[in-house]
Amino acid sequence: MKNVQYLLLFLILLPAQTWCQDKAHLIGSQDVLTLSIYAGGELQQEVDLTVSYENMVNVPFIGPVKAEKLTISELEVRIVEALKKDYFVDPQVHIYIKGYHSLRNSISVEGEVKKPGVYDYQRGITALNACIMAGGFDKFAAPNRARIIRKEDDKQVVIKINLNDVKEGKIPDIELKPGDLILIPETWL
Repeated sequence: MKNVQYLLLFLILLPAQTWCQDKAHLIGSQDVLTLSIYAGGELQQEVDLTVSYENMVNVPFIGPVKAEKLTISELEVRIVEALKKDYFVDPQVHIYIKGYHSLRNSISVEGEVKKPGVYDYQRGITALNACIMAGGFDKFAAPNRARIIRKEDDKQVVIKINLNDVKEGKIPDIELKPGDLILIPETWL
């Protein structure tokens, strides 16, 4: 009986928690969101997403979605509309903010890696090390066109690096700085 009471309390408080987050916070770069997609009453997908420096999230089934200055409910509506077009009849989307991330002691790895996300900065970490920490490259990764995006003096600097050449010992790897983003693009098919 106690478990049922806890479940009911959870179901009552969860919408209030989401609503409070929604009113108090506009989604921003490096926030970590948990996204759940339901269709036909069943969970289809649940993933953690990190908002990129470009204020985008890479949503399963539909790809990049702009999240800049949106509330949680506004982002949910955008995703539902996109899912309705091509994938599901009457989908439901639930998002909550898992974490507001400080860039001072972190790096981000995005794109075609197995576990994209925000990782703790470690002194001496390189671009290739960060990709390994993120689970390695996906099947359609193009490590030869990798980029490091860095903020210097309020400007965005893009550093191109061929991580295939780094792996082969042809060029040195680049040491990362706190706040760096490593982006691994998809191959051109």
